Parts: sequence; C-alpha cells; structure tokens
Amino acid sequence: MALLSIGDHVSDLKGTHDGRLVDIDGSTGYVEQANGVEVEFPLSQLKPYEPPKVAEERTLSGPLRDRLLNPAQRALLAAVPSPLLVAIAKSYDAGCDGPGSRPPFAALPESKRLEAIRIYLPTLPQRLLASHMSLVVAMRDISKLS
Repeated sequence: MALLSIGDHVSDLKGTHDGRLVDIDGSTGYVEQANGVEVEFPLSQLKPYEPPKVAEERTLSGPLRDRLLNPAQRALLAAVPSPLLVAIAKSYDAGCDGPGSRPPFAALPESKRLEAIRIYLPTLPQRLLASHMSLVVAMRDISKLS
C-alpha cells in the first residue's frame, strides 16, 4: 500500500474514480471527486493518481501501429525527393474514403509512410519517375526484406 496524505491526488485501484484525498479515518480514505461528490474507499484500495494512457489512434482498418525502421529503410525514406513525396501524398490523400477512414499522409508514422510510398510510387506518371528508377527498384527490393 502506498503512503498517502491528505491533499494527494488519488484514484481507486481500478482507476474508475479519482480525486483529492480529503480525510483519512482509520483504514478509510475519503476522496472528493472533481464534481464535488465525496466517495469513501478502504485505504488499501487507493493509489496515487496516474493519468490514463493515451489511446491509440484507430482507423476503420484497425489501430495505427508504428514499427521501428532499420537503417536501410530510414535512409531510403530520407532519399525520396520532395516532388515525389508531394505527388504520393496527393495520391494517397485522394484515395481516402472520408473522415476517420484513415489519417492523412502527413500524419502517418514513418513505417506507414514508407509503406505508402512503396505502394503509390509505381502508380505515379512516368515523367515523374523517369529520373528516379533506382528509387523505384530500391522500394521494391526493401519490401522483400521487411
């Protein structure tokens, strides 16, 4: 059991109630919630308050998960020229089914951005890709290593 003092911000063990510890009577703690309601708990059921963990961002297809890129993937992502990034972002964002279906290209974590580049790069007009064929091949090859 944690040492608690009057005035501490506390919550119950389940995390369903939190507030300021206003009184201790024997083994009972009295917690005043933000709405002014006072709730009593056995002291053994109270702990110092911990802010809730940030919920993961979800899309219609599931949670937006990031994975760490290896050095080769990070270098490849950094090597994508700005005009290609702009064209890929425009193409990716145009394929969105509406708000909430998926985040915009700019908000994607690095691993998802690299995946989107790998998928959308071959769909760009040939005039944009002509001088970047080595990048297209590198993107194709890096997908085999993942």
